[in-house]
Amino acid sequence: MAAIIVLDVFLGIIALAGLIIVWNQLRAQLHKPGATGVVITIDRLTPRRKGIARVEVTLRMVGPAVRYEVALDLEADGNRFEASTPKPATRPSMGCDDEEVSWSVEIAENDLGGVWVIASWIDPHHARLRMAALAANLHTLETYEWKWAADWRLSAAGHWRRRRTPTTPPRTVPGMGPLELGRAPGRGLAQVAAEAVTETSEER
Repeated sequence: MAAIIVLDVFLGIIALAGLIIVWNQLRAQLHKPGATGVVITIDRLTPRRKGIARVEVTLRMVGPAVRYEVALDLEADGNRFEASTPKPATRPSMGCDDEEVSWSVEIAENDLGGVWVIASWIDPHHARLRMAALAANLHTLETYEWKWAADWRLSAAGHWRRRRTPTTPPRTVPGMGPLELGRAPGRGLAQVAAEAVTETSEER
């Protein structure tokens, strides 16, 4: 009987330890920055030649996270695309205080829809380092994020997943006070306070 009780306690301790490990992993997964704060901007410039598009790609960081080995590349059909200008040098590290990366290229209009700009960097993942990346189409501006498999048995596998939300929070969202839609505070605060001051002055 005593042996059964000891065994039950031992199994309970193991189960509790397993739950703690899973909980810590879930918390770490939730707090991973991923592509949040990595901003790719694609602008069309005035063309110099007929049928040739001029595109400027800008990469910058927003927020406290620092990325490592940050690089820009162009790809088409899964292969490296040779651009008219050399790609920018890889940044050993990059944060919000660092200067943005800019790359201007000229690409035939007919090829533009098949060319993707890939922003890649290294993120720390527990005791290991993992690649992270964003891919944006130069024509449609569709953006995809690289996602690693969550299952440890497929830890070496990953896939591209389309991002339907921006990598930075919008500044015009409910609850952000005077930033909401660019409006100044309404009657509930500023106007009421001004009216109260006016009434007080008149009474005096």
